[in-house]
Amino acid sequence: MNRAFIEHETGHFGWLKEKMNEFGVEVLTKNDFNDLFNLNSEISKTAENNVEGIDLMAIDLEEKPTKLDENSILNGIEPWKYSVIYSCMKNYRNSIILVDPDDFELVIESLNECGDITLQDRRLLSLKALYRLLRIGSLTHKELSELFATEKFETLILEEIVPLRYGENPHQFAHISKVAKENAFFDFVDEDTLFGMSYNNLIDLHLAMVTLKNLGGRFAIRVHHGSIVEVKRQNLDFKEARGVLVANFINDDLTKALKENELDVVALPNTSKIKARKILDFDEDKIVLSDRTYRYLDKNFIIQTSDPLNEMRFISEENDEQYKWANVIAALSNSMACCIFKGGEMLALGSGQPDQIDALEIALIRAKRESKDVTGAIFAFDGPIKDMRVVDALIMIGSGTIIEPGGSKKDKKVKERIETAGMKIVFSGKRRYKH
Repeated sequence: MNRAFIEHETGHFGWLKEKMNEFGVEVLTKNDFNDLFNLNSEISKTAENNVEGIDLMAIDLEEKPTKLDENSILNGIEPWKYSVIYSCMKNYRNSIILVDPDDFELVIESLNECGDITLQDRRLLSLKALYRLLRIGSLTHKELSELFATEKFETLILEEIVPLRYGENPHQFAHISKVAKENAFFDFVDEDTLFGMSYNNLIDLHLAMVTLKNLGGRFAIRVHHGSIVEVKRQNLDFKEARGVLVANFINDDLTKALKENELDVVALPNTSKIKARKILDFDEDKIVLSDRTYRYLDKNFIIQTSDPLNEMRFISEENDEQYKWANVIAALSNSMACCIFKGGEMLALGSGQPDQIDALEIALIRAKRESKDVTGAIFAFDGPIKDMRVVDALIMIGSGTIIEPGGSKKDKKVKERIETAGMKIVFSGKRRYKH
Protein backbone atom coordinates (compact mmCIF):
# COMPACT_ATOMS: atom_id res chain seq x y z
CA MET A 1 0.00 0.00 0.00
CA ASN A 2 1.48 3.32 -1.13
CA ARG A 3 -1.11 6.09 -0.93
CA ALA A 4 -4.33 6.69 1.01
CA PHE A 5 -7.04 9.36 1.09
CA ILE A 6 -8.44 10.18 4.55
CA GLU A 7 -11.19 12.79 4.57
CA HIS A 8 -10.66 14.21 8.08
CA GLU A 9 -7.66 14.67 10.35
CA THR A 10 -9.50 14.51 13.67
CA GLY A 11 -11.06 11.80 15.80
CA HIS A 12 -11.04 8.27 14.36
CA PHE A 13 -9.81 9.60 11.02
CA GLY A 14 -6.85 11.31 12.70
CA TRP A 15 -5.96 8.02 14.42
CA LEU A 16 -6.08 6.18 11.09
CA LYS A 17 -3.83 8.81 9.50
CA GLU A 18 -1.22 8.38 12.25
CA LYS A 19 -1.25 4.59 11.78
CA MET A 20 -0.90 4.93 8.01
CA ASN A 21 2.06 7.27 8.47
CA GLU A 22 3.70 4.63 10.68
CA PHE A 23 3.42 2.17 7.77
CA GLY A 24 5.08 4.72 5.48
CA VAL A 25 1.88 5.33 3.51
CA GLU A 26 1.49 8.75 1.92
CA VAL A 27 -1.78 10.25 3.19
CA LEU A 28 -3.79 12.73 1.13
CA THR A 29 -6.71 14.84 2.37
CA LYS A 30 -9.37 17.07 0.81
CA ASN A 31 -6.88 19.96 0.82
CA ASP A 32 -4.76 18.13 -1.77
CA PHE A 33 -7.50 18.28 -4.43
CA ASN A 34 -9.07 21.26 -6.14
CA ASP A 35 -11.71 18.93 -7.56
CA LEU A 36 -12.58 15.89 -5.45
CA PHE A 37 -13.96 14.12 -8.52
CA ASN A 38 -10.30 13.69 -9.55
CA LEU A 39 -10.13 10.97 -6.90
CA ASN A 40 -11.83 8.63 -9.35
CA SER A 41 -8.89 8.72 -11.76
CA GLU A 42 -6.49 8.11 -8.84
CA ILE A 43 -8.51 5.04 -7.85
CA SER A 44 -8.50 3.68 -11.40
CA LYS A 45 -4.70 3.90 -11.54
CA THR A 46 -4.38 1.12 -8.97
CA ALA A 47 -6.03 -1.30 -11.41
CA GLU A 48 -3.05 -0.67 -13.68
CA ASN A 49 -0.55 -1.37 -10.86
CA ASN A 50 0.39 2.30 -10.91
CA VAL A 51 2.15 3.26 -7.65
CA GLU A 52 0.73 6.76 -8.03
CA GLY A 53 -2.80 5.47 -7.50
CA ILE A 54 -4.74 5.60 -4.22
CA ASP A 55 -5.00 2.22 -2.51
CA LEU A 56 -7.31 3.18 0.38
CA MET A 57 -10.20 5.63 0.72
CA ALA A 58 -11.59 6.58 4.16
CA ILE A 59 -14.60 8.87 3.84
CA ASP A 60 -17.21 10.09 6.30
CA LEU A 61 -20.55 8.62 5.25
CA GLU A 62 -22.40 8.92 8.57
CA GLU A 63 -26.03 9.96 8.38
CA LYS A 64 -26.36 13.49 9.69
CA PRO A 65 -29.67 14.88 10.96
CA THR A 66 -31.24 17.40 8.62
CA LYS A 67 -34.13 19.78 8.98
CA LEU A 68 -37.13 19.20 6.73
CA ASP A 69 -35.89 22.02 4.55
CA GLU A 70 -34.95 21.86 0.89
CA ASN A 71 -31.59 23.66 1.23
CA SER A 72 -30.61 21.63 4.27
CA ILE A 73 -31.35 18.34 2.51
CA LEU A 74 -29.74 19.27 -0.81
CA ASN A 75 -26.61 20.69 0.86
CA GLY A 76 -26.18 17.34 2.58
CA ILE A 77 -25.78 15.58 -0.77
CA GLU A 78 -22.08 15.08 -1.62
CA PRO A 79 -21.88 13.62 -5.17
CA TRP A 80 -18.09 13.16 -5.12
CA LYS A 81 -18.41 10.64 -2.29
CA TYR A 82 -20.99 8.62 -4.19
CA SER A 83 -18.80 8.46 -7.27
CA VAL A 84 -15.79 7.42 -5.15
CA ILE A 85 -17.74 4.52 -3.65
CA TYR A 86 -18.74 3.22 -7.08
CA SER A 87 -15.15 3.59 -8.31
CA CYS A 88 -13.79 1.61 -5.35
CA MET A 89 -16.54 -0.97 -5.68
CA LYS A 90 -15.63 -1.48 -9.33
CA ASN A 91 -11.96 -1.75 -8.40
CA TYR A 92 -12.35 -3.54 -5.05
CA ARG A 93 -9.42 -5.92 -5.65
CA ASN A 94 -7.01 -2.97 -5.64
CA SER A 95 -8.75 -0.13 -3.74
CA ILE A 96 -10.07 -0.41 -0.20
CA ILE A 97 -13.10 1.72 0.74
CA LEU A 98 -13.78 2.56 4.40
CA VAL A 99 -17.01 4.31 5.45
CA ASP A 100 -17.35 3.00 9.02
CA PRO A 101 -14.78 4.03 11.68
CA ASP A 102 -15.45 0.71 13.42
CA ASP A 103 -13.53 -0.94 10.55
CA PHE A 104 -10.39 1.21 10.89
CA GLU A 105 -8.85 -1.03 13.54
CA LEU A 106 -9.60 -4.16 11.48
CA VAL A 107 -7.60 -2.72 8.59
CA ILE A 108 -4.64 -1.79 10.82
CA GLU A 109 -4.60 -5.23 12.44
CA SER A 110 -4.61 -6.88 9.02
CA LEU A 111 -1.74 -4.70 7.82
CA ASN A 112 0.23 -5.56 10.97
CA GLU A 113 -0.33 -9.29 10.50
CA CYS A 114 0.24 -9.75 6.78
CA GLY A 115 0.96 -6.36 5.26
CA ASP A 116 -2.28 -6.38 3.23
CA ILE A 117 -6.09 -6.68 3.40
CA THR A 118 -7.61 -10.02 2.46
CA LEU A 119 -9.73 -10.23 -0.66
CA GLN A 120 -12.81 -11.26 1.33
CA ASP A 121 -12.43 -8.25 3.66
CA ARG A 122 -12.13 -5.98 0.63
CA ARG A 123 -15.40 -7.42 -0.72
CA LEU A 124 -17.21 -6.97 2.59
CA LEU A 125 -15.97 -3.39 3.00
CA SER A 126 -17.13 -2.58 -0.53
CA LEU A 127 -20.56 -4.04 0.15
CA LYS A 128 -20.88 -2.08 3.39
CA ALA A 129 -20.05 1.16 1.57
CA LEU A 130 -22.57 0.39 -1.17
CA TYR A 131 -25.27 -0.40 1.43
CA ARG A 132 -24.62 2.88 3.26
CA LEU A 133 -24.88 4.74 -0.02
CA LEU A 134 -28.15 3.06 -0.97
CA ARG A 135 -29.55 3.78 2.47
CA ILE A 136 -28.64 7.48 2.35
CA GLY A 137 -30.16 7.79 -1.14
CA SER A 138 -33.36 6.13 -0.01
CA LEU A 139 -33.68 8.28 3.09
CA THR A 140 -33.04 11.41 1.03
CA HIS A 141 -35.82 10.33 -1.31
CA LYS A 142 -38.14 9.86 1.65
CA GLU A 143 -37.39 13.34 3.05
CA LEU A 144 -37.79 15.06 -0.31
CA SER A 145 -41.03 13.17 -1.02
CA GLU A 146 -42.44 14.49 2.23
CA LEU A 147 -41.16 17.99 1.54
CA PHE A 148 -42.44 18.13 -2.03
CA ALA A 149 -45.74 16.45 -1.05
CA THR A 150 -45.49 14.03 -3.94
CA GLU A 151 -46.18 10.31 -4.11
CA LYS A 152 -46.67 8.44 -0.83
CA PHE A 153 -43.93 5.98 -1.64
CA GLU A 154 -42.42 4.47 1.48
CA THR A 155 -38.95 3.01 1.46
CA LEU A 156 -38.56 0.63 4.34
CA ILE A 157 -34.92 0.36 5.42
CA LEU A 158 -34.13 -1.84 8.38
CA GLU A 159 -31.21 -0.96 10.62
CA GLU A 160 -29.84 -3.93 12.54
CA ILE A 161 -29.37 -3.08 16.21
CA VAL A 162 -28.10 -6.14 18.08
CA PRO A 163 -28.38 -9.95 18.12
CA LEU A 164 -30.82 -11.52 20.58
CA ARG A 165 -30.24 -14.42 22.93
CA TYR A 166 -32.34 -16.62 20.62
CA GLY A 167 -35.43 -16.56 18.44
CA GLU A 168 -38.97 -17.77 19.05
CA ASN A 169 -37.35 -21.11 20.00
CA PRO A 170 -33.85 -21.62 21.46
CA HIS A 171 -32.47 -23.21 18.27
CA GLN A 172 -33.37 -20.14 16.16
CA PHE A 173 -31.07 -17.18 15.61
CA ALA A 174 -32.61 -13.72 15.92
CA HIS A 175 -31.68 -10.06 16.01
CA ILE A 176 -33.58 -6.82 16.52
CA SER A 177 -33.78 -4.13 13.85
CA LYS A 178 -35.56 -0.81 13.58
CA VAL A 179 -36.87 1.31 10.73
CA ALA A 180 -33.87 3.45 9.87
CA LYS A 181 -33.86 7.07 10.99
CA GLU A 182 -37.05 6.63 13.04
CA ASN A 183 -37.71 6.85 16.75
CA ALA A 184 -38.52 3.25 17.62
CA PHE A 185 -40.32 1.55 20.49
CA PHE A 186 -37.29 -0.21 22.02
CA ASP A 187 -35.04 2.87 21.93
CA PHE A 188 -35.52 3.11 25.70
CA VAL A 189 -33.61 -0.17 26.18
CA ASP A 190 -29.80 -0.08 25.85
CA GLU A 191 -28.07 -2.51 23.47
CA ASP A 192 -26.38 -4.52 26.23
CA THR A 193 -29.77 -5.24 27.80
CA LEU A 194 -31.37 -6.09 24.46
CA PHE A 195 -28.56 -8.53 23.73
CA GLY A 196 -29.57 -10.66 26.72
CA MET A 197 -33.23 -10.89 25.69
CA SER A 198 -35.04 -13.36 23.46
CA TYR A 199 -37.62 -12.91 20.71
CA ASN A 200 -40.43 -13.86 23.12
CA ASN A 201 -39.13 -11.51 25.82
CA LEU A 202 -39.48 -8.61 23.40
CA ILE A 203 -42.95 -9.68 22.20
CA ASP A 204 -44.18 -9.88 25.81
CA LEU A 205 -42.48 -6.64 26.85
CA HIS A 206 -43.98 -4.77 23.89
CA LEU A 207 -47.53 -6.01 24.57
CA ALA A 208 -47.26 -5.18 28.28
CA MET A 209 -45.93 -1.67 27.57
CA VAL A 210 -48.51 -0.93 24.89
CA THR A 211 -51.31 -2.13 27.16
CA LEU A 212 -50.03 0.01 30.02
CA LYS A 213 -49.78 3.11 27.84
CA ASN A 214 -53.28 2.67 26.40
CA LEU A 215 -54.93 1.98 29.76
CA GLY A 216 -53.96 5.41 31.03
CA GLY A 217 -53.96 4.48 34.72
CA ARG A 218 -51.77 2.99 37.44
CA PHE A 219 -51.42 -0.74 36.74
CA ALA A 220 -49.14 -3.73 37.05
CA ILE A 221 -49.42 -5.88 33.90
CA ARG A 222 -48.05 -9.38 33.37
CA VAL A 223 -47.72 -10.92 29.90
CA HIS A 224 -46.59 -14.47 29.16
CA HIS A 225 -46.19 -16.13 25.74
CA GLY A 226 -47.85 -13.19 23.98
CA SER A 227 -51.00 -13.18 26.18
CA ILE A 228 -52.08 -10.70 28.83
CA VAL A 229 -52.28 -12.73 32.04
CA GLU A 230 -52.77 -10.17 34.80
CA VAL A 231 -53.84 -6.52 34.99
CA LYS A 232 -53.86 -5.39 38.62
CA ARG A 233 -53.98 -2.30 40.79
CA GLN A 234 -54.03 -4.03 44.17
CA ASN A 235 -53.97 -7.55 45.69
CA LEU A 236 -50.52 -7.97 44.17
CA ASP A 237 -48.98 -11.42 44.26
CA PHE A 238 -46.35 -12.48 41.74
CA LYS A 239 -44.80 -15.39 43.61
CA GLU A 240 -43.49 -17.92 41.07
CA ALA A 241 -45.02 -15.82 38.25
CA ARG A 242 -43.53 -16.21 34.74
CA GLY A 243 -43.16 -13.95 31.73
CA VAL A 244 -42.79 -10.16 31.73
CA LEU A 245 -44.11 -7.72 34.32
CA VAL A 246 -44.48 -4.00 33.66
CA ALA A 247 -45.77 -1.46 36.17
CA ASN A 248 -45.84 2.35 36.14
CA PHE A 249 -45.57 2.59 39.92
CA ILE A 250 -43.53 1.08 42.73
CA ASN A 251 -44.53 0.77 46.39
CA ASP A 252 -43.97 -1.54 49.33
CA ASP A 253 -46.78 -3.90 48.24
CA LEU A 254 -45.27 -4.36 44.77
CA THR A 255 -41.75 -4.76 46.15
CA LYS A 256 -43.00 -7.44 48.53
CA ALA A 257 -44.98 -9.15 45.75
CA LEU A 258 -41.82 -9.44 43.64
CA LYS A 259 -39.59 -11.02 46.29
CA GLU A 260 -40.06 -14.53 44.92
CA ASN A 261 -40.73 -14.68 41.20
CA GLU A 262 -39.72 -16.50 38.03
CA LEU A 263 -40.25 -13.49 35.77
CA ASP A 264 -37.99 -13.12 32.72
CA VAL A 265 -38.21 -9.31 32.69
CA VAL A 266 -39.40 -6.70 35.20
CA ALA A 267 -39.82 -3.12 33.94
CA LEU A 268 -40.48 -0.37 36.50
CA PRO A 269 -39.91 3.38 36.86
CA ASN A 270 -37.43 2.65 39.68
CA THR A 271 -35.90 -0.79 40.08
CA SER A 272 -33.38 -0.27 42.88
CA LYS A 273 -35.18 -2.55 45.36
CA ILE A 274 -36.30 -5.25 42.94
CA LYS A 275 -34.65 -8.56 42.11
CA ALA A 276 -35.38 -10.40 38.86
CA ARG A 277 -33.55 -12.03 35.93
CA LYS A 278 -33.70 -8.90 33.81
CA ILE A 279 -34.48 -5.45 35.22
CA LEU A 280 -35.45 -2.42 33.10
CA ASP A 281 -35.93 1.20 34.11
CA PHE A 282 -38.34 3.12 31.91
CA ASP A 283 -40.08 6.45 31.59
CA GLU A 284 -43.63 5.91 30.33
CA ASP A 285 -43.69 9.35 28.70
CA LYS A 286 -40.76 8.38 26.46
CA ILE A 287 -42.34 5.22 25.06
CA VAL A 288 -42.96 5.78 21.34
CA LEU A 289 -46.00 4.22 19.63
CA SER A 290 -46.08 4.22 15.83
CA ASP A 291 -48.96 5.59 13.79
CA ARG A 292 -48.60 2.55 11.53
CA THR A 293 -48.33 -1.18 12.04
CA TYR A 294 -46.33 -3.58 9.88
CA ARG A 295 -46.88 -7.28 9.42
CA TYR A 296 -44.36 -9.37 7.55
CA LEU A 297 -45.68 -12.19 5.38
CA ASP A 298 -42.80 -13.89 3.56
CA LYS A 299 -41.24 -10.87 1.82
CA ASN A 300 -44.49 -8.91 1.77
CA PHE A 301 -45.41 -6.23 4.29
CA ILE A 302 -48.99 -5.36 5.17
CA ILE A 303 -48.96 -1.76 6.40
CA GLN A 304 -51.94 -0.14 8.06
CA THR A 305 -52.77 2.77 10.34
CA SER A 306 -52.69 2.03 14.04
CA ASP A 307 -55.89 1.83 16.04
CA PRO A 308 -56.24 4.94 18.29
CA LEU A 309 -57.45 3.10 21.40
CA ASN A 310 -57.17 6.22 23.55
CA GLU A 311 -59.94 7.85 21.48
CA MET A 312 -62.62 5.32 22.42
CA ARG A 313 -65.99 6.75 23.43
CA PHE A 314 -68.90 4.88 24.95
CA ILE A 315 -72.61 5.59 25.22
CA SER A 316 -72.95 5.14 28.97
CA GLU A 317 -73.69 6.97 32.21
CA GLU A 318 -71.19 5.47 34.64
CA ASN A 319 -68.01 3.40 34.97
CA ASP A 320 -66.60 4.89 31.76
CA GLU A 321 -63.05 4.40 33.00
CA GLN A 322 -63.53 0.68 33.62
CA TYR A 323 -65.29 0.30 30.28
CA LYS A 324 -62.21 1.77 28.61
CA TRP A 325 -59.82 -0.49 30.51
CA ALA A 326 -61.75 -3.66 29.70
CA ASN A 327 -62.10 -2.68 26.05
CA VAL A 328 -58.39 -1.82 25.68
CA ILE A 329 -57.40 -5.26 26.95
CA ALA A 330 -59.85 -6.99 24.59
CA ALA A 331 -58.63 -4.85 21.68
CA LEU A 332 -54.97 -5.68 22.29
CA SER A 333 -55.61 -9.41 22.66
CA ASN A 334 -55.76 -11.86 19.78
CA SER A 335 -59.29 -12.28 18.41
CA MET A 336 -61.75 -13.54 19.31
CA ALA A 337 -61.36 -12.10 22.80
CA CYS A 338 -63.38 -11.69 25.97
CA CYS A 339 -62.05 -9.66 28.92
CA ILE A 340 -63.73 -9.95 32.33
CA PHE A 341 -63.10 -6.83 34.40
CA LYS A 342 -64.27 -5.97 37.92
CA GLY A 343 -63.18 -3.82 40.83
CA GLY A 344 -60.55 -2.00 38.81
CA GLU A 345 -58.66 -5.10 37.66
CA MET A 346 -58.86 -7.85 35.06
CA LEU A 347 -60.32 -11.05 36.46
CA ALA A 348 -59.66 -13.20 33.40
CA LEU A 349 -59.11 -13.13 29.65
CA GLY A 350 -60.02 -15.54 26.89
CA SER A 351 -58.38 -14.77 23.56
CA GLY A 352 -57.15 -16.16 20.25
CA GLN A 353 -60.27 -18.23 19.61
CA PRO A 354 -62.26 -18.86 16.40
CA ASP A 355 -65.59 -18.15 18.12
CA GLN A 356 -66.81 -15.77 20.81
CA ILE A 357 -68.39 -18.53 22.85
CA ASP A 358 -64.97 -20.22 23.12
CA ALA A 359 -63.34 -16.98 24.26
CA LEU A 360 -66.05 -16.49 26.88
CA GLU A 361 -65.80 -20.06 28.17
CA ILE A 362 -62.00 -19.89 28.44
CA ALA A 363 -62.22 -16.61 30.36
CA LEU A 364 -64.76 -18.19 32.74
CA ILE A 365 -62.56 -21.27 33.26
CA ARG A 366 -59.60 -19.07 34.16
CA ALA A 367 -61.68 -16.96 36.54
CA LYS A 368 -63.02 -20.07 38.27
CA ARG A 369 -59.53 -21.53 38.60
CA GLU A 370 -58.43 -18.38 40.45
CA SER A 371 -61.66 -18.34 42.53
CA LYS A 372 -62.77 -15.01 41.05
CA ASP A 373 -66.40 -13.95 41.47
CA VAL A 374 -67.57 -12.73 38.04
CA THR A 375 -71.09 -11.80 39.12
CA GLY A 376 -71.80 -8.21 38.13
CA ALA A 377 -68.51 -7.92 36.21
CA ILE A 378 -67.89 -6.15 32.91
CA PHE A 379 -67.54 -8.49 29.92
CA ALA A 380 -65.79 -6.78 26.98
CA PHE A 381 -65.72 -8.36 23.50
CA ASP A 382 -63.62 -7.23 20.54
CA GLY A 383 -66.35 -8.02 17.99
CA PRO A 384 -70.15 -7.76 17.81
CA ILE A 385 -72.14 -10.50 19.52
CA LYS A 386 -73.91 -12.61 16.91
CA ASP A 387 -74.13 -15.90 18.79
CA MET A 388 -77.15 -16.04 21.11
CA ARG A 389 -75.38 -18.73 23.14
CA VAL A 390 -73.06 -15.96 24.35
CA VAL A 391 -76.06 -13.88 25.43
CA ASP A 392 -77.66 -16.83 27.24
CA ALA A 393 -74.40 -17.58 29.07
CA LEU A 394 -74.00 -13.96 30.16
CA ILE A 395 -77.59 -13.88 31.48
CA MET A 396 -77.01 -17.07 33.47
CA ILE A 397 -73.83 -15.60 34.98
CA GLY A 398 -75.51 -12.37 35.97
CA SER A 399 -73.11 -10.07 34.19
CA GLY A 400 -73.29 -6.39 35.09
CA THR A 401 -72.35 -4.80 31.77
CA ILE A 402 -71.53 -6.15 28.32
CA ILE A 403 -69.31 -4.11 26.02
CA GLU A 404 -69.19 -4.84 22.31
CA PRO A 405 -68.68 -2.73 19.17
CA GLY A 406 -72.11 -3.32 17.59
CA GLY A 407 -72.66 -3.16 13.85
CA SER A 408 -74.44 -6.50 13.52
CA LYS A 409 -77.97 -7.19 12.30
CA LYS A 410 -78.55 -8.87 15.64
CA ASP A 411 -77.72 -5.75 17.71
CA LYS A 412 -81.37 -4.97 18.42
CA LYS A 413 -82.23 -8.53 19.46
CA VAL A 414 -79.10 -8.83 21.64
CA LYS A 415 -79.82 -5.49 23.31
CA GLU A 416 -83.45 -6.43 24.08
CA ARG A 417 -82.47 -9.80 25.60
CA ILE A 418 -79.77 -8.31 27.79
CA GLU A 419 -81.82 -5.35 29.03
CA THR A 420 -84.83 -7.59 29.70
CA ALA A 421 -82.58 -9.62 32.00
CA GLY A 422 -81.77 -6.44 33.95
CA MET A 423 -78.26 -6.00 32.59
CA LYS A 424 -76.63 -3.23 30.55
CA ILE A 425 -75.02 -3.28 27.13
CA VAL A 426 -72.62 -0.59 25.94
CA PHE A 427 -71.65 -0.19 22.29
CA SER A 428 -68.12 1.05 21.66
CA GLY A 429 -68.83 1.69 17.97
CA LYS A 430 -65.61 0.12 16.67
CA ARG A 431 -64.76 -3.47 15.90
CA ARG A 432 -61.26 -4.16 17.18
CA TYR A 433 -60.13 -7.55 15.93
CA LYS A 434 -56.42 -8.32 16.20
CA HIS A 435 -54.98 -11.30 14.33
